[in-house]
Amino acid sequence: MDFSGCLNDESIGPTVQGCRGNFDFTIKFEKIFLDLIPTVVFIAICLPRIVILARRPAIVGGAALRRAKSVGLYAGNYPPD
Repeated sequence: MDFSGCLNDESIGPTVQGCRGNFDFTIKFEKIFLDLIPTVVFIAICLPRIVILARRPAIVGGAALRRAKSVGLYAGNYPPD
């Protein structure tokens, strides 16, 4: 994905030397530190919460009641015509 045209844009360093006024992040730095790491941290934080919620007992009893609740919530989200 070489669309920038800078010589050292594939390096891991945070700044580009000799391109864009030495001011911008390198593409590899952006992909790792601004895309990948926040995503991994978010997933790691969410996993314990998913486990906690999966172990909780269901509040609504039967399958018919759950379907009715889901249909009610789904239908209630649409604005009137």
